[in-house]
Amino acid sequence: MGFWTTIFLSACVSSIAATGLFLQIRGGQMNVGMAVFVGIGAYTSGALGTLSGWQPVASIPVAVAVGFLVGMGFSALTLRLHHWFFAVTTLSLSLAAVAAAGQIGFLGGNLGLTNIPFMTDPTVIIACAVAAVAVAWRIDHSAAGLAIRAMGNDQVLAEVFGVRTRLLRIVTFGVGSALAALSGALHAHRFGTYQPNDLGFHNSLLLFVYVIVGGKNRVWGPVLGALFLFMMPEVIHIDPRAELIVFGALMLLVAVLLPDGLAGALVAAVRPLRRAVR
Repeated sequence: MGFWTTIFLSACVSSIAATGLFLQIRGGQMNVGMAVFVGIGAYTSGALGTLSGWQPVASIPVAVAVGFLVGMGFSALTLRLHHWFFAVTTLSLSLAAVAAAGQIGFLGGNLGLTNIPFMTDPTVIIACAVAAVAVAWRIDHSAAGLAIRAMGNDQVLAEVFGVRTRLLRIVTFGVGSALAALSGALHAHRFGTYQPNDLGFHNSLLLFVYVIVGGKNRVWGPVLGALFLFMMPEVIHIDPRAELIVFGALMLLVAVLLPDGLAGALVAAVRPLRRAVR
């Protein structure tokens, strides 16, 4: 498998989790601990493969279901928390998850799970990424998507207009967590290992950067952000130790100059060309 193919597939895997985070942010849920739900999928599918001999084709759907249920449960427990209070709670969850995973023996402890069955078929990974974006697009362009955006803008006002915000918030967070779990399961089966540190804030922040840089107002924005930020360090040769600093600076720059992200800038650039063609 070629170098750029490997980079592209890694971007596809991360874009699935970023798409799930897009849905959660769309509903006003600032989840800065998304790596925890990615890890739930990785550990669930990896443990089923390592300890029970399950093949990825069977263990990955179970991991997605577990991610959905855990996501809904977490959202139900935090219904009273909003905006930055919710964000701090998810950050605390991320810190606790790293410490807890390292103490669980059958998950490999601090060394993590190893010998996870491999699944490196590019077709499966790309198909999963396309399916994730298709699901998010269908939700975002439905009546439920309109309600999600209304809830994200003003939950009280959405309730006034009859939106059942509590149920919608729980289900939206569950769907986003399910996509994160799918991403984690694919990651675990690509590399054959998964460690507690993968649950940390660093990976959650990267997903957040993918969404903001790519564009949080369009479904395909997180995908564009993931592809761009995976390929950019290889093109301009950024030192891995400085990567997060560069990404953070880029996120601030985009937030100030391009509020709609790269996706919004691309649409704005293409619009005059479309008018000229017409």
